[in-house]
Amino acid sequence: MQEQQSKSLTGIDAVRQVRNQLKIHEAMGIKEYPLNADMVRFLELTDRRAGVPGQSTAVLPKSVIKTKQGVDLELLRQEMTSCTLCHLSANKLGTVQGFGNNSCRLMVIGDWSQQEKNDFSKDVVFGPEEDVMFWKMMTAIELAREEVFVTNCIKCCPGNDNSPDTQCEKSCFSFLEREIAEVKPDVICAMGDVAARIITDSLEPLTRLRGKFGRYRYEPAQNIIVMPTFHPRFLLKIPDMKKATWLDLQAVKRRLEET
Repeated sequence: MQEQQSKSLTGIDAVRQVRNQLKIHEAMGIKEYPLNADMVRFLELTDRRAGVPGQSTAVLPKSVIKTKQGVDLELLRQEMTSCTLCHLSANKLGTVQGFGNNSCRLMVIGDWSQQEKNDFSKDVVFGPEEDVMFWKMMTAIELAREEVFVTNCIKCCPGNDNSPDTQCEKSCFSFLEREIAEVKPDVICAMGDVAARIITDSLEPLTRLRGKFGRYRYEPAQNIIVMPTFHPRFLLKIPDMKKATWLDLQAVKRRLEET
């Protein structure tokens, strides 16, 4: 009986995830799906993860689960690289993917990577100067690189003459949502106006959102708390806001220590 209930719950969770994904695709304007080899492979992978009723749902060792999640992140990164859903794909400098592993308790999300055309590097998350400042900020709250998963809302590095728009945000949200679902952080630090708006689903200005914990608004990770704060790019332009950001980061540190 317990095994049947477990399978039923697994099926319900799978249906919810599919429903949420379809809502996102509908918002992006996707009305139909091609029946090709890639789609068939995706459906097969989804069935294996969801635990289709009638198949074995034996509990896996933690080490196996971790490996499986790591494979999911790698598949997601491959999808990011080949994505053509918005205008950025035509002239992007490259793709900047999330850095970290799925055991990180803190996830930091920015807007997109800003780089010069001749100096592009897939290892630069926010920007050359911004990254230096960001890791100093993490060091200040005693977090090492391996303890932080850092990513962006927009996965393409657009270049200075190709700015992202709301369609790009919608196109990339599926990637970001799945990153969050895989990592399952305790806390998200949303850096900048774009990240704060997308993660909290609020139109309030960042100056009103920062300094207060909110909630990640999308399933399946509704229990993740969010601290909106200023982006390193903004702090390089307006150094006077570093004090406010420092207070936000201290609050993040305290919350991580409490949980």
